[in-house]
Amino acid sequence: MLDDLDRKLLAALQRDNRQSMADLGEAVGLSEPATRRRVTRLRKDGYILADVSLIDPARVGITVITAIRFAKESRATYDAFKQEIARTPEITQCYTVTGDEDFILIGHFPDMVRYDDWINARILTNAAISRSTTHVVYRRVKFETAIPV
Repeated sequence: MLDDLDRKLLAALQRDNRQSMADLGEAVGLSEPATRRRVTRLRKDGYILADVSLIDPARVGITVITAIRFAKESRATYDAFKQEIARTPEITQCYTVTGDEDFILIGHFPDMVRYDDWINARILTNAAISRSTTHVVYRRVKFETAIPV
């Protein structure tokens, strides 16, 4: 269970995980050793999944959001699709969702030609998929990686 200090640490780390343990501890009111112990525990307990650098996707290509609907839903169909997506490095996020669509994919491709090649080879040839709808992102209005804690 998270206490208030854990929540403060997680919020501070989501803003900047490159700060020193001393600076982090000062920001939340803990000593450096206590801060280090808590951060280590938060990592060990799976609250902190990774420490990464965020890249501006517009500088390296295009972002697409694709909704997928299956003709007939089954566990085998879902499992096969999930395995295919897991092997696709360009798809960085995949969600099973409620509503009219079955999956929402967020992908990053160098250009529209590469996206078109992928969708033709992997989506339009999949007989289990009845419909796919793609939205090409032309401007990012809001993008947050921090999760409210």
